[in-house]
Amino acid sequence: MDMKILRKRLYKLSVACLVISIIVFIINYFVFHYVTDDGITFVWHPEAGKPFITDLIGILGADMFFASIVSALCAKIVCKK
Repeated sequence: MDMKILRKRLYKLSVACLVISIIVFIINYFVFHYVTDDGITFVWHPEAGKPFITDLIGILGADMFFASIVSALCAKIVCKK
């Protein structure tokens, strides 16, 4: 495979992972503040109603952000011009 094509694909993967991680972090914010044991509420809560679920969603967002960084670094380091 041509290195130029591989570099473009890795950059596209990096951007896609970054967008997904931002969306997951936004979902995590709403789960943290608006989901309780009773379900979804429209009242803002300062503490997490479901902390375990919030942690799992946050970990998924952090993993996607890490994948974005690794993809960008691989495109930069491995696929030189």
